[in-house]
Amino acid sequence: MLDARSLRTPEPAPVVVARTAVLQMAELRGLQRTLQALLREGLLQRDHVMQDGRYSWLALWGQHSLLRCEHLELGAFGSCQLGGPLVLFRPGHAPVEIAAAAELLICVAASLPGGSESEAIQRLAGELSNSTYNDALCLEYREGWRRELRVELAGKHTQFVAAVRHAGLGNPCLLLEQWGSLGHPWHPNFKSKMGLTPEDVQAMSPEFQADIGLQLAAIRADKTYSEGVDGEEGYAHWFARHYPAMWLAWCDAVRSRQLVLEDYLPLPVHPYQAQSHLPEHFSSEIRDQDLVLLTGLTWPASPTMSFRTVVPDRSSRSPHIKLPISLRLTSVQRTVSPKSAVMGPRISRLLRDVIKRERGFEGCLDFVEEAMGLHYLEPDGNDDRARHVSVLYRNNPGSKRTAERFPFPVGALFVESPFNGQPLVQELIALSYGNHTHGAQTFFTRYVATTLNAVVGAYMLYGIAFEAHQQNSYMVLNERYEPVQLLVRDFGDLRIHEPTLHRSGLTLQAYRPGATLYQRAEPVRDKLLHAVLLCHLGELALLIARQFAQDEGLYLQIVRDTLERLLLRLQPRCDALRWQEERDALLEQAWPAKAFLRMRLSDTSDDVHGQMPNPLRVLPQ
Repeated sequence: MLDARSLRTPEPAPVVVARTAVLQMAELRGLQRTLQALLREGLLQRDHVMQDGRYSWLALWGQHSLLRCEHLELGAFGSCQLGGPLVLFRPGHAPVEIAAAAELLICVAASLPGGSESEAIQRLAGELSNSTYNDALCLEYREGWRRELRVELAGKHTQFVAAVRHAGLGNPCLLLEQWGSLGHPWHPNFKSKMGLTPEDVQAMSPEFQADIGLQLAAIRADKTYSEGVDGEEGYAHWFARHYPAMWLAWCDAVRSRQLVLEDYLPLPVHPYQAQSHLPEHFSSEIRDQDLVLLTGLTWPASPTMSFRTVVPDRSSRSPHIKLPISLRLTSVQRTVSPKSAVMGPRISRLLRDVIKRERGFEGCLDFVEEAMGLHYLEPDGNDDRARHVSVLYRNNPGSKRTAERFPFPVGALFVESPFNGQPLVQELIALSYGNHTHGAQTFFTRYVATTLNAVVGAYMLYGIAFEAHQQNSYMVLNERYEPVQLLVRDFGDLRIHEPTLHRSGLTLQAYRPGATLYQRAEPVRDKLLHAVLLCHLGELALLIARQFAQDEGLYLQIVRDTLERLLLRLQPRCDALRWQEERDALLEQAWPAKAFLRMRLSDTSDDVHGQMPNPLRVLPQ
């Protein structure tokens, strides 16, 4: 049997989190997400929770035990807020305090698939402990960073958002992305980075304002396939145009090794990949000089909200670089598949046509182009191997900034202001409509209308479901800080209902059958519901309701009313049968709920969905 207490600090852990209060905060954050996942995914029975004043009780019938939760609040979308540690009561035993996520998992393991002795429980407990420890490191670092930001931006404005916008910073979007890197709201192991030491985590992660040195490699051109959004421009010419200084340095490094320049292409490589994966797993390619690691040629870069998507030279204009990392970060290995390298530019071409046709859905939709992708051509056609040697270049969201418009990363809306401790969305509400309940509802109404006009229009008319969750979205603000446009990025798991796309008169060449394009609507709709309605708008509704002490039902009603009006407006342009099916699925039928904990217990990266009651259907009519 595992000893829960032994998992509180993972091994090895040479970096010590000195602040007990910070560690307790990280433990509570992990405990809340894990309890939420257990209840949301039906691993523990939510309807068995009994309220008793400040305490809530949950019976573990199979274990003849009771869990006591302090200040437990159950909300829409299966959410829960937890005010303190849990306590386990068992007959004949002293009560046991459960302070961390790994401890909770072990205490309820007998009630989970596979039971308490399963290898999956041990593996997942280690991931949860790793996540908690990394989160504690993050929160401790954040205290000093908060003080630095106050000093740096003092006197610029009373609100942090306005100060960042007008302080003349080199890359305000990157600052907001890194400040906003506090983890996925649904992932129990939201900060797990298995395979990295604590020093590595701090040296490479966005929440530590990391600056890393990409290594430049040379890959033999005839061993690669590249795809660009503008098909006539080759990879080498595109790279040289966008990164002229690094192109010249790369050319010099290749020539200095007596290699034929025209035979190779530049390939940025993440330092972890260059040091820990490629030398072992691609040794034959390195030996044969199909892949040449140009030791000593590094390129300064900083991670965005995504650990493996970096900004070269902290530029506000140069394209971002998405790189494979052969590590398990949160739930899966974060590589760049050949499909993503190819389909990113192809989808970008398609979206150009859609935006032009629809005038951006009344200007509510724009996207960050995935301009160029390249991947290794594995001789046996093995994509699982090729995804470790690849790259995808994405335009910089900062290039969308104008004097009137300011792109704001959605994930940063949920984090606290270093000025006043309020969520940054509350600062935007105060700046745009006033820091009061009417202002909150007005802001959210405008935000929902902008978002749904963009994503539901694309879905109903073209079958396109964006994975527009918090990390993959920017909200563009006007000069009055009002939401005016959704800016979407990352098309790695974008899904398209092919019959609807075909009906629109547009086409897309799939990388292979069964990827990106779907004949059935369900897997496409599931992406829209989970990413946008639940993780994006749903979480924002709950946050604003909590901050302004309002009934969350008010905000869910705004979502329903806006969605109903939009569907009615789109109805004349839709196939009648599909329109009715989609309306019922979005507004009446049960919704899918992505089951992250079940995915980790089964050790799969494939989506696993349960179901939840439709939170929009149960609202008063």
